[in-house]
Amino acid sequence: MATNPHFTRSPSQAPESHKGCDVMIFLEGAHVETSAPFHAQKVANAFSGKVVLVHIMADPHDGKGPIDPVDWDIKKQKTMKDLAERARPFAGEDGPECEVKLLEGQCIGQVSDFVDHRQGGIAAALRSTDGLGWQSSDTACGVLLSQSAAILMIPARAKGGQDRRYRRILVPLDGSVRAEAALPKAVLLAKAENAELLLCYVVPSVGLTAFGVKDKKSEKSHEMVAIKNEQAGKRHLGSIKKSLAHNGLKVSTCIVHVGDVRRAILSFVSEKAVDFLVMATHGQSGHGDVATGDVARFILD
Repeated sequence: MATNPHFTRSPSQAPESHKGCDVMIFLEGAHVETSAPFHAQKVANAFSGKVVLVHIMADPHDGKGPIDPVDWDIKKQKTMKDLAERARPFAGEDGPECEVKLLEGQCIGQVSDFVDHRQGGIAAALRSTDGLGWQSSDTACGVLLSQSAAILMIPARAKGGQDRRYRRILVPLDGSVRAEAALPKAVLLAKAENAELLLCYVVPSVGLTAFGVKDKKSEKSHEMVAIKNEQAGKRHLGSIKKSLAHNGLKVSTCIVHVGDVRRAILSFVSEKAVDFLVMATHGQSGHGDVATGDVARFILD
């Protein structure tokens, strides 16, 4: 899984338009992982946008003490110079120039406000290998608080290179309109990469209580519901595939029979050699009062 970028899109975002979609990278660490510029630029190009490098200078005293204006100005100049240097890998003859932004203030609030002002953009997250969940960072909190941007997760060990392209793009669907919100972006990316679009439906497990229902009638009902769920999933994937036929893409469908949807998707990514995963932040069982559903949160972390 460490080699696969993930892309989640909030169903609450504005409808797709012809306007370019920028990829924003919020710099928190000492450097950008080697493959991050490659993946960010590829996605930005696919959506006719550009890469935006963003750094936030926070109050070193956390508002509890005065700031030396001269020292602050010197730090700003050094930071801008560093941002310009970091932007160089993104510069190329075929793509637009990289934009750099220096923000000042409290991290979570600045991130949320910046994302809000760039409706429909993509916030790139660089997931490290330190074992901490990505959503524990201030940047993640700001992005999720805004709910105005999609999230591009780039694992630290994701591979890059100019000759590398995304050959297989996975979109998990559960029959909900929310899940289908990820399709437009997935189609654009697949077109840009000439990739296969793989639609996946994980058959939900049908639970029975652990006591008092071990009779044949209950087991038969359990089996019948499972069959109906699988049949409904096949019909839904077939309908979506048919609706995408005009795009000229290779579209495949697959039914997965595993109880835990979260782990089933991750296993499927590995088994099918998926290069890129595109999904909505919420699905059929998602609640609008939380930033992400359980499945998206599990995969992002």
